[in-house]
Amino acid sequence: MSEISSEIQPGSLSKSSTEDDIDNDLDESESEGNSSTSFADTNKNYMGAVAIGSAIYYNNYLQKRPCYDRNYSGWAFIMSILNGHEKRCHNNFRMHKEVFFGLCAQLVNNYGLKPNRSVTVEEQVATFMMVVGTNEGNRQLQEMFQRSGFTISRSFHNVLKACTKMSIDWVRPFSDNASTHPHIQGNPRYWPHFKDCIGAIDGTHIKAKIPLDKQVPFIGRKGFTSQNVMVACDFDMCFTFVLPGWEGSAHDTRIFYSALRDPSKNFPQPHQDKYYLVDAGYPNVKGFLSPYKGNKYHIPDFKRAASYNNQYEVFNHVHSSLRSVIERSFGVWKKKFQIMDTMPVNIGWNDQICLVPATMAVHNFIRKNDPSDDDFFEAEGRQGATSSSGDEEEDDTLDEVQFPQSDEAMTKLRDGICASIMFGRTGVPMH
Repeated sequence: MSEISSEIQPGSLSKSSTEDDIDNDLDESESEGNSSTSFADTNKNYMGAVAIGSAIYYNNYLQKRPCYDRNYSGWAFIMSILNGHEKRCHNNFRMHKEVFFGLCAQLVNNYGLKPNRSVTVEEQVATFMMVVGTNEGNRQLQEMFQRSGFTISRSFHNVLKACTKMSIDWVRPFSDNASTHPHIQGNPRYWPHFKDCIGAIDGTHIKAKIPLDKQVPFIGRKGFTSQNVMVACDFDMCFTFVLPGWEGSAHDTRIFYSALRDPSKNFPQPHQDKYYLVDAGYPNVKGFLSPYKGNKYHIPDFKRAASYNNQYEVFNHVHSSLRSVIERSFGVWKKKFQIMDTMPVNIGWNDQICLVPATMAVHNFIRKNDPSDDDFFEAEGRQGATSSSGDEEEDDTLDEVQFPQSDEAMTKLRDGICASIMFGRTGVPMH
């Protein structure tokens, strides 16, 4: 009190009466009381803030509340699907239940997949299949499986790594191709003309997420960033070779010669007189039979036309029909693995590359272990028709690509097949 009073000098006041002095004494006393009250209020507010902060810290860090606290686990979630209607498993995991368990066993026994501390192999595979198959995001899967984002990501990458290893054994020819495939032998449209054909080759574009400053070489003809992937398949709709990772602007032929000339790519070369069917974007060289250029080729072109203009269009139509197996294979693959059409932004480039052979390995595993799979069964009903993949509409203009001279032997083979087809249609030999 004395300290505060000593700061006030009487001579500084405008009044000198005793009444004024008394009033000032009262004012000083009131001021001292207000100051004490203000200090107490401030102290109370401070202590209240400390208490609130302590409570928040305790709740968030000392006594955490689980984010995912439903009364069932990820295991219970997948078992509800596996033990439910068979369509639920196919819709969510892209395969039937028996195939799902077979895939889990394959990845464990041969490709190093292991259960984690609290996550089974089945849950990891289910997580991976829902990411690549139904394109579910990490946050949605956290809610479904009642797992953290880290656990979901770890499960995805564990299975991706195992399936990439699996592709070495499962994306390859499954026979020596010594005999003609039943798909050809059992169809008079193709037999005996294409008796030495072992499959088809084509490129397909997979949408890619690329940093803005590196996008230019990845922008393809359709205007979006992609990786151009070279693929071979057999007549069972199984993939026998894949070369991913090329920029979307790279021409199919450039990728083709890279695969043929680099032994490390392990391209399955056709033996003796065997050959693959290729479209007009590829050269007609030994082991690779292309159509006659400058004539109608794609199936929609023939649907719009009332008749053929010459024998070369007849050959091209049959060639295109047989080669459509690769379009149907792409159609099944992209239907099963929807991530290929809508690649998430949070998947790195190396993982985007690995996803191609990894999912093709699973595609082949399903095909080999479930001939009646719904997606393959539907595609078999479209034999000789275009698929939904859209790749068959690719422009075949050969910009900035110089082909070597067509192989004379393949030119003679093509002419011979053309003559054989025409003789089968008309009974008149070609000269």
